[in-house]
Amino acid sequence: MIVPVHALMAEGAALLPPALVSPAAYARLAAAAAGLPAAASCAAVECRLGGSERVDLLVCLTAAEGGHRALARRRADLDLLAEPAWARVATFCAEWADPGSPLYCGVPLLWLELDLPDDGARLPSSVPAPYPFPCVDPAVPGGVAPGAAGDGAGLPEQTGVIRRALALLLGEPVPPAVDGALLRCIARLPPSGRAMHVAPLAVRGRAAVRLVVAMGKADVPAYLARIDWPGSIASIEALLDSMVPFTSHVSFHLDVGAAVEPMLGLEISVPVVDVRWATALDRLVALGACLPDKRDAILAWPADARPWPGRGWPTRLRQGVMLKLVYRPDAPLEAKAYLGITPYVALFG
Repeated sequence: MIVPVHALMAEGAALLPPALVSPAAYARLAAAAAGLPAAASCAAVECRLGGSERVDLLVCLTAAEGGHRALARRRADLDLLAEPAWARVATFCAEWADPGSPLYCGVPLLWLELDLPDDGARLPSSVPAPYPFPCVDPAVPGGVAPGAAGDGAGLPEQTGVIRRALALLLGEPVPPAVDGALLRCIARLPPSGRAMHVAPLAVRGRAAVRLVVAMGKADVPAYLARIDWPGSIASIEALLDSMVPFTSHVSFHLDVGAAVEPMLGLEISVPVVDVRWATALDRLVALGACLPDKRDAILAWPADARPWPGRGWPTRLRQGVMLKLVYRPDAPLEAKAYLGITPYVALFG
């Protein structure tokens, strides 16, 4: 269901743990959410698990629920569109909603991340430029073609979707050197691998693309070697062994410019009640990447949905959490938590 993000964040005031989202940080979230059109089906808050109180806001538009059409309809009257990045997102959504476009079946959903001011900064005076993150695996739930093949689109079709999505979000084709490096990373995926998301980093001032891939954990070292990743593969093997010891498949983020860059972001996502959360978080505390009170707040994040009163239909809020561990050579490991809130109609309680 599509809901106004400001209403979801207003309900989030009672849900988000103060150890992870301070009152000042929540005020910045609410200020950004107030200017967003009603087009999203869920939202998430990105929290740093170290000493920083900075938070960022993410919203998700899905094809199945018509989020692309909802945002495109607001194009003419959105003050946000004074920012060129928002205009490009609106153009993307208009084409995404067109059944004749390769995006129509090739993109099930679009995440928009809003980078908010740092600790202690004043409230944002306008909605920040969006960092768009389209999913390019049609097998992911949320698209208009449910039941697509588990391996996603074939490589030629997926390549066309990726190039068109990035060109629309950049306002021009991806530079040839970046395009070549990105497609090599996708072509060299192992049989267990899938390209999940792509995101142009232009809004962050970089001529590069963030690529999210998923694959069997055992295939990760050989894949990183094949794409000439310049980080320490031994360090990533140690991170996988220590942080996700009982997981067979993993997802991770790579930044791809003219060559693959050394940053790697490892996603960790298991049910909140799973004992693996405590094990992983305890290790992060021991490494200095997570404060003890933030670990406790994540472990207390409810796994059960709760009612959202005052809605026209009986609505519940499902809460989820994902961790991302950011590896950079010669830098401390950074840990982030993504607290997700998804509304849904619950006709039978």
